[in-house]
Amino acid sequence: MVTQTAQPTAASQTAGSGTPILETRSITQRFGGLVAVDSVSITIPRGSISSVIGPNGAGKTTLFNIIAGIYRPTEGEVIFDGEVIMRSGGGSRKWKRPDQVMELGIARTFQNIRLFANMSALDNVLIGMHSRMKATPLGAILRTPSVRQEEREARIRGLGLLDYVGLGRHSEAIAKNLSYGDQRRLEIARALASDPKLLLLDEPTAGMNPQETAGMTRFFDQIRRDLDLTVLLIEHDMKVVMGISDHITVLDHGQKIAEGTPEQVRTNEKVIEAYLGKDAEATAEQLVRRQEENTAERAAATGAANP
Repeated sequence: MVTQTAQPTAASQTAGSGTPILETRSITQRFGGLVAVDSVSITIPRGSISSVIGPNGAGKTTLFNIIAGIYRPTEGEVIFDGEVIMRSGGGSRKWKRPDQVMELGIARTFQNIRLFANMSALDNVLIGMHSRMKATPLGAILRTPSVRQEEREARIRGLGLLDYVGLGRHSEAIAKNLSYGDQRRLEIARALASDPKLLLLDEPTAGMNPQETAGMTRFFDQIRRDLDLTVLLIEHDMKVVMGISDHITVLDHGQKIAEGTPEQVRTNEKVIEAYLGKDAEATAEQLVRRQEENTAERAAATGAANP
């Protein structure tokens, strides 16, 4: 169970306000002759829970990597909180490194868990606070009173974050010894430690059983409400997507084929075709059922890989 003790702070946002928190404009990413993302434009409403979905290989994680500064887009631009943070093409080029993107207020988790496996849960969270710490290299060497005070405050806040995500009893546990679901929660705690305005979650329920998935889905909405965040997630579980999303964008072969509310996307012919093929007499129920089967297969594969 997630408690609300010692909730972390976050930059204040007004849900549904006029300016979107994130926009991509005609983003294209080429790797040699392969076009992974093809002129994709999306708008993420401030304070929303939005999803990017699509079949495997649709370009979802590549789009996340562009937003997070891991890839430099071949063309197009990314606008975050009113500021252009990526721009390529037309003789103009601008790019921010991943650490600079995080400082602006974008944090993320990964499709494959990327924790510091041999460090404690608390130390993993403290690393997430690094961009907000004010200590200088000289101050850290001299161990000045201000540095020691900042470290004490960071430790208190780190323990509060672990408690918030339901890992308060595991603060000293080594990350690799945590269960799969708890490692996912630890990744989220580390991301929250940077005080983000926008939280990117890449397949956060992958490999979870139905009970874990339901609990995590409720937790996403709790994060949005408690911390006034915008959440953007990539997810293959259609029950999660349709049950929690305010806005959905659908990619296929690197192109945006649909966007809108869950109901608009659920009944979109292009979306059904992308998932089930041209000749399928598909319904929304078939689409959800196919996704449930895919989710079960991934969970079984993850369980075999993480006995």
